[in-house]
Amino acid sequence: MSVHTSILGGVRLTGQDAKKFRDQVTRGRPSAAAGKGLEEGTRLVKEYNANGFARISIKRK
Repeated sequence: MSVHTSILGGVRLTGQDAKKFRDQVTRGRPSAAAGKGLEEGTRLVKEYNANGFARISIKRK
C-alpha cells in the first residue's frame, strides 16, 4: 500500500488502497444526501436554462 503525490496535486494509489478505491467507484452506492443534491441541482439547471437565472432561498437554522 502506498499513496504517491506530486507538487501538482496528482495522487496515485497502489496496492490495497487502489483496489478499495476502484471497488467504491464501480460498485458504491450514492448517499441519500447526494441524491437530494442531484435533484436540486437538476431543478436549478432547468430553471436557469428556461429563465436565464435561478433563484435559491437560504433557510436559517
